[in-house]
Amino acid sequence: MSNAASSIAAKTNNGDDLKDEPEQENASYHVAIIGGGISGCTAASILLQTPGNTQLHVELFDQGRNGVGGRSSHRIAWNENPSESAPERRFDHGCQFFRADTERFHSVVQQWIEDGFAEEWNGRFDRPKSEEASSRNDFFGFSNDAPIYVGVGGMQSVTKGLLSQLQDSPGTFALHPGTRVSGMERDGKKWRLVGEAGDAAYHDTSVSQFCAAGGVGHTHTPQPSSNYLGTSSAGYDAVILTDISSSFESWHRASAGVPPEFASLVRNRAGSRVPLFSAMVSFESPLPVEVDAISLTDNPVLWFAARSASKPGIAQEEECWTLVSTPEYALSQIQETPMQDDDGNFLPQTPQYLTTIPGPHLEQAFREHVTSIIEVTQQQQQPLPKTTYLNAQRWGSGIPSHRHLDESSPTRAVVSGVPYDVGRAPLAPTRVENVRSGPTPDNFLYHEGFNLYQAGDMMSVYTPGFEGAALSGMDAATHLLRNLP
Repeated sequence: MSNAASSIAAKTNNGDDLKDEPEQENASYHVAIIGGGISGCTAASILLQTPGNTQLHVELFDQGRNGVGGRSSHRIAWNENPSESAPERRFDHGCQFFRADTERFHSVVQQWIEDGFAEEWNGRFDRPKSEEASSRNDFFGFSNDAPIYVGVGGMQSVTKGLLSQLQDSPGTFALHPGTRVSGMERDGKKWRLVGEAGDAAYHDTSVSQFCAAGGVGHTHTPQPSSNYLGTSSAGYDAVILTDISSSFESWHRASAGVPPEFASLVRNRAGSRVPLFSAMVSFESPLPVEVDAISLTDNPVLWFAARSASKPGIAQEEECWTLVSTPEYALSQIQETPMQDDDGNFLPQTPQYLTTIPGPHLEQAFREHVTSIIEVTQQQQQPLPKTTYLNAQRWGSGIPSHRHLDESSPTRAVVSGVPYDVGRAPLAPTRVENVRSGPTPDNFLYHEGFNLYQAGDMMSVYTPGFEGAALSGMDAATHLLRNLP
């Protein structure tokens, strides 16, 4: 067992029968974590790695269809026709890589590498030359020579790896996958969580399936229930929320029904956000270019592209690429196709929309750029191979906007009551950013009266990105431990 694994506490459960588990009698302090992205998983890891802490019981609720990971998830696309023999197609369809610029996070990442679920990504990179690229437009510092890291076998391996280490420890841990927290009830000093699982929990479930499954947020709001989530019959002493959408009103499928007072604090702290789209595309044969990842600084649609098989632990027969849009393109799409209908109900991203508008737009921009590379590097023009798969993903809250941007920003837009800002600034190196006003706050938001935390990159004081999100979860958990009764 690794050093990290030996110091992180937990008993894990696959979530299939969590409600049937007996109450953990020896766990006198119960913590719920809402969101299984990197912030939630680093928070769980910190909470349960304290030696001798036998009184802590942590439960993590994640509503992702593909398991934990959040925006650092991984998608496997199978053939629609089971009779076909073509291999699976794999994509890091959210976060493409992460940095480790701060001394503290660098040591964490080195431990992840030792534990085998992270590795430096060394590929054939088409990096913009410094004299040609604006640091404002560079994709998370991709053009500089600092090391960048990925999960081994996909970005999701990091969050899965962290949770897999939560075993044989003094504290206890339970994972509730595919579960949405849609309501929070205060019972004295405890919190009880209400929600649903399965189709009613997922963002992309169709409206008809969602309503049939009794989902909250389209036609009704959560009601008090005796059928509470989790294994703690007495409720939770503290709750750490990690998804910024938890503080949306009930129309949004990620709303956790947090107290309005706390939700207002979260929204004010977060300010605006940056939307992004990603496209997942595979080709029938390798592209005729010797490049594994591309950063574009002047394309109106495409910002970044990465070949899946160039990342450690992803072996593929088909040529699979993930394409990431520019913030400006994503905002224009959200303005044209909002996330709410005229009655204020949530509109999920549909396959028909994703595969006919943003997906083809990103694919076309990518094909044009690859063709331009061929024209410069090769004497004879070669046709690009046929596309064999195409899908896309909307990330309404892709990354936080930069801390200095406020309501007066000329690049700000409000759509369906949600503020977005695509104003550019350097995304590397990771460091504490200048805030809009006042002293630099904590790396998370805490409400002492409610004993509620909001962590994640939207709360972090660091440069937007994976590193800031991970540090925020770590810091929120450390604060909680220091204030245990």
